[in-house]
Amino acid sequence: MLIANKSTDETQLQPGYTIYVTPDCTDSAVQKRAHGFLDAGMNLISFSFRRARYNVEFVPDWPNVELGITTERRLIKRIIIVLRSLWVIYGYRRTWREADLLYARNLDLALLALIAKAMTGCPAPFVYEVLDVHPATTEPGVRGILLRWLERRVLARCQLLVVSSPAFLLNYFHPTQGYQGESFLMENKWPSARMSALKRKVPYELTAQEPIWTIGWFGNIRCQKSLEILTELADTFPERVQIYIRGCASLLGDQQLMDVIRGRNNMMFEGEYCAPGDLPTIYSKIHFNWCVDFCEGDNSRWLLPNRLYEGGYFGIPALAIGNHETGRIVRNRELGISLETPVVEQLGEVISKMTHAEYEQLRSRIESLPASLFVDTGDLAQLSRSLSKGDLGSGTLRRGEQIHPDTAREGR
Repeated sequence: MLIANKSTDETQLQPGYTIYVTPDCTDSAVQKRAHGFLDAGMNLISFSFRRARYNVEFVPDWPNVELGITTERRLIKRIIIVLRSLWVIYGYRRTWREADLLYARNLDLALLALIAKAMTGCPAPFVYEVLDVHPATTEPGVRGILLRWLERRVLARCQLLVVSSPAFLLNYFHPTQGYQGESFLMENKWPSARMSALKRKVPYELTAQEPIWTIGWFGNIRCQKSLEILTELADTFPERVQIYIRGCASLLGDQQLMDVIRGRNNMMFEGEYCAPGDLPTIYSKIHFNWCVDFCEGDNSRWLLPNRLYEGGYFGIPALAIGNHETGRIVRNRELGISLETPVVEQLGEVISKMTHAEYEQLRSRIESLPASLFVDTGDLAQLSRSLSKGDLGSGTLRRGEQIHPDTAREGR
């Protein structure tokens, strides 16, 4: 096992390890990936930043070197902060020189990894992971042009592109960035080993003659338009709808969220939760799972959120927008309700007419689907094996058009 902390000058090494460069060691997606690699038998050390959003006391239970504190969304400012961390990395130059693989998430961290690779003389192949296409990279102005140019430099130097949604490839990396290299789909699923102890069927209540439907909005509470839609829905159907919110209001802010909820008896915010341990508890309190995002332009249309998989695992019908990638998946796999605009009117009509029997049938169908749709039962292990064997560039990993039958290329 590798040992690293902020006070050591060098890392105690064993051969055959991966350097994982991450934006936020407290983020559940980072923990999910790190634990997945470790469960698959990879040796791992991360070089990570930290964001003061939630889970602030978390200390990684794998070897980690912290590089500083960054902020969300401000990509240019973040790039400057990231570049300052090169001095810390230089103190671990032997660690970098002797690594077998570099794995970096997001554009700013990919740039950092490539600069550090050159600075330390690291010969390891480089993997670029994208869980979100940053909105700034699709802008038409000077900033967008510059960021796309920088990303093309990254793509030209990576041996593998890992994406969490096939729509990123089909609608951005292939047509806009001209990327034709090797790619791998690694959806936002928890490793099965982390979820197997959690029973899939969670209890729910439908006691009233006209049931009160509870809609859950979990995770990163960042979308102003979603808040407006859910508030309008709660106001329009005060006797039929409840809104239950859990997570981190990282961009909206707790105060703004509480200002909206205050005075509305059918809207509740109960703060952060720990995943995956708390997932059965929070999902047992809802009937529908809000899987909608409008706040990041093209990225919102293309992404596949964590909660789509988490809620599906527990049989919770998803609510999604029909012309978004999430909506296409929900419609094609019958995972819930795919909505068109105007959202409030359509959703209000659906829930006001839904009977107990119709809901139970919908719920039972999702509960009966194979767990592999919602948890990772082998993709990360396949990726880890390929990375460990040095298969990058061999053509054995899946390419863009083949990795997801539900995905359609948008007309641009």
